[in-house]
Amino acid sequence: MFRIERIFENDLTVILKIEGEISDENVPDWKNEISRLMELPEREIIFEICYVTFMCPKAVEVLIKLLTKKIFLLNCPTFVSNMLHSAGLSANVLD
Repeated sequence: MFRIERIFENDLTVILKIEGEISDENVPDWKNEISRLMELPEREIIFEICYVTFMCPKAVEVLIKLLTKKIFLLNCPTFVSNMLHSAGLSANVLD
């Protein structure tokens, strides 16, 4: 089970802390949450994911498919970062 919490928000940026486990059974909820967040108008979205203890490969694939130029990932676990770099999405990974 995962949880998403807004930790910062202004007119241009939203920072969301994601914590917990994103397993195969949570992938539909994960996809719905990411899709809903992408509807925020004209804002950059930063996912702080250092508190994610597990992310199944399907959840990473959903993230890769839904990433846009306005979504960034901060403090990625190594395997997530590697998959994003391999998919050509290095610009979306913030160190």
